[in-house]
Amino acid sequence: MKNIQKTPWIIPALLLAGTMTSASAMAAEEALEEVKKDIKELEEIVVSAESGAQGIVLSPTETVIKTDQFTNIGDADTVDEFLKHHTIVDSRAQSDLVPDDDSITLRGFSNNRFVTAIDGLTVQKTGGRKSSHIVDFALLPTFLVDTIEILPGPHSALYDAKGIGGVLNMVTKRPKQRDTLKPDVSLSTGFRSYNTQRHNVTLEGGAQNFTYDFAYQKNSSDGYLRHHESDIDTFFTRLGYLLPEDGLITLSGSYTAADRATPVKNPGTALDGSEDYDSSYPTYKDASFQPWEEPTWNKEAHSLRLHGDKSTAIGTLSLNAYTSKEDRDRAYYVKEGKDIVYTPWLTEWWQHGGKLQDEIQWNDDHLTTIGADMVQMYDDGIVDNEDTERINKKGFYVQHQWNLLPSLDLRLGTRYEDVTIWVSNGSKSPYISGKEAIIERNWSEPIPKSFLTWKMDDVAPWLRNTSLSAGISKIWHAPDYHGDYNPQGKPAGAWLEPEHGMGYDLVFMRRLWRDIALKANYSFYTIEDYIATNSSFAQYSSPKYGKLAYSDYKINLEEMQRQGLELELDGHLTDDLSFYLTYAWQNFDNQGDEPAGEKAQDSQAENRLTLGLRYNLFEQTILMLDYSYQGEEVIEVSEEVQPDTWVFYEVENPSYNVFDFGVQQTLFEDTYNMKDLKLNLYVKNLLDEEYQETKGTPSTDRTFGATLSMRF
Repeated sequence: MKNIQKTPWIIPALLLAGTMTSASAMAAEEALEEVKKDIKELEEIVVSAESGAQGIVLSPTETVIKTDQFTNIGDADTVDEFLKHHTIVDSRAQSDLVPDDDSITLRGFSNNRFVTAIDGLTVQKTGGRKSSHIVDFALLPTFLVDTIEILPGPHSALYDAKGIGGVLNMVTKRPKQRDTLKPDVSLSTGFRSYNTQRHNVTLEGGAQNFTYDFAYQKNSSDGYLRHHESDIDTFFTRLGYLLPEDGLITLSGSYTAADRATPVKNPGTALDGSEDYDSSYPTYKDASFQPWEEPTWNKEAHSLRLHGDKSTAIGTLSLNAYTSKEDRDRAYYVKEGKDIVYTPWLTEWWQHGGKLQDEIQWNDDHLTTIGADMVQMYDDGIVDNEDTERINKKGFYVQHQWNLLPSLDLRLGTRYEDVTIWVSNGSKSPYISGKEAIIERNWSEPIPKSFLTWKMDDVAPWLRNTSLSAGISKIWHAPDYHGDYNPQGKPAGAWLEPEHGMGYDLVFMRRLWRDIALKANYSFYTIEDYIATNSSFAQYSSPKYGKLAYSDYKINLEEMQRQGLELELDGHLTDDLSFYLTYAWQNFDNQGDEPAGEKAQDSQAENRLTLGLRYNLFEQTILMLDYSYQGEEVIEVSEEVQPDTWVFYEVENPSYNVFDFGVQQTLFEDTYNMKDLKLNLYVKNLLDEEYQETKGTPSTDRTFGATLSMRF
């Protein structure tokens, strides 16, 4: 581990110096301009009926979070911090002090069944190796993210077919032409209990048509659990050129070095067999490691991304492309005879992909989008230290939006996806006899999508600013994830087939009063051949079964059904008091008699609720209160009472209620060259609620924090 005490103090020093050398004053003219701006924004919200609290915009197809307007309690340095406010996003991290990989679900689906994208291009890798390892949220800082789009359901043809639960799309800030060579600089520094520190610096500037951005983030913590320290450094830079008529081209690069320790048992067992207990940490008996093993998950990751867009005679053309490499070293000590041996296990992933799209606005009533995307994913899972292609995906899509009538909007689309995977059949001798060492599988399928919105303003005066929408779309998803086709190195992918089915959404939306909007969304999924882990019930989980080896290690369930209800209500109760309220209910139901179906989607809370209040106590003072509730989670535990006869009993993870409270004070808005000096004081888990996350991990107790930020 890096020494987290070496956190750079340059950012807090600059902030302190800036504060001491500036007077706390604000020009009256600028205050008046801000008031006019707020009034204009409110008018636009009312007219468009896309209502919401500060920083939240609702529409029938999506929820948009504007990162620079939404006021967070505490630090919001990674994208998942913003997503926690929506109940269809379930945060399942071991700790909120340490960002990690695949720490959320969307509509109850894990990262292999929903899309995380940057500027419309899906973030992907083969994953696997003792965790899903698909999306690491430590690699997605928010410093250059403008908006986060949450698109529930499988209704967009523009994204990867794995988006069954929906899409989380991060839209980056667009470079702009500047009147001065002076860059815009933003600084923030934050401290929280358990020596948790977050420091950020960003520079955005340019000269004539050339633009540049630079950002650095430090994220470190001693951790709440025993042996859960972290130290993460992220660097980002972007160069751009502004083309005529609002076009641009940018090239960006990022590098992250992340040292993260893995929590250990407390109490654990020492090497001499005695109990090893540290009273300064909470009890955690379900950890996988003993304290003396000192496990770590260290990582390095880097990427290059190219973006370009330009209005042309044939529409608005856009191109996105990327190449990236990521590794993770699973290292710990083991006992070999009388010796204690350090055993690192480095896994490397390579991936590159791209997306070319043309958006053609025929007139005010017709918009056509056509495009193609591809990705190639590699890892060193077959041959050590060699990037071997494991997944190749190609997609082609066309989508048309048509205003059939002033009150009726229709979106129709079709995506054609072609997926090839390469399954390892053993490194020395084949697991499945008669099969080659590397088994190639290929599937392809057209996937139609549709979404219809009826604006009911003309039906009756009391239905003004009311709409009813319906989405009906095909679901198709090939086994494009290492944990499906090669779990624990077993060639399960040789036997699996793609999931397929239908997804239905019914959305009611209405502006109730002022800018307060209600959005109610009922969804229903029926997914045949649903891929599920069956290793606990498998009969052929050994090479000795020859041609049937591992044929039931992973299986396609007969059918999985999911239904859910999501409610969103937000806006301003008064000019000074805004709120957001989200509620989600969901239920998964396996329609077959497979034992694996009982466990395929357990550990999912049926009920979740979040509530946030923001109150402008004074002109420069905001009081913030967040509340979250999660209902009980049911874990299905199996027991074989006689050969091939299983009974299940339920273990409940109790429900919990958590309150967070914060105060944001603007110390000054514009003095000399410094702007928006803000102090954010907060308490997380205000009532010190004791509860556990999904895997029995004790959640963080009451913590205190402070963040200071400014621009100049």
